[in-house]
Amino acid sequence: MGGKSYYCDYCCCFMKNDLNVRKLHNAGISHTTAKATYMRRFEDPRKMLAAERMKRPCKRYFAGFCKFQLLCNFGHYSEKQLKQLEKIVSRLKNKRSKRKKSSHKRKSNLPPSLQSMNLSKLKKTN
Repeated sequence: MGGKSYYCDYCCCFMKNDLNVRKLHNAGISHTTAKATYMRRFEDPRKMLAAERMKRPCKRYFAGFCKFQLLCNFGHYSEKQLKQLEKIVSRLKNKRSKRKKSSHKRKSNLPPSLQSMNLSKLKKTN
C-alpha cells in the first residue's frame, strides 16, 4: 500500500500525499517556523535591523530554547549579532552611494545620440 509521498522542502520530511495531511502539516507551528527561517534569508538587512532593535530580548531563547523561533515577539539577536548586522547595513549604504556617484560618470561615456539633450543649444539652431 505504498503510494507516493509528499516531501516538505522547508521541514525536510516526508508525509502521506493526502490533501488533509498536507493542510494539517502546513498549518503547524514547526512548518511555519521552518518556512519563516528559510524566507528570512531573502529579507532586506535594513528591515531586519530595524525590527530587531524594536524588540526586547527573549528570555526563553537566551535561557536555552524558544519554541517560537523567528515568530517570537521578542528578539533572538545578541548584541554581537546586532553589531554584525549594523556592519552589513553600513556596507550596503556605502555600495549604494558609490553606485550613485558612478552613475553620473556613466552618462558622460554615452554616445551623443543617447546623451540627454541640451535645450539651450537646441534653441540656437534651426
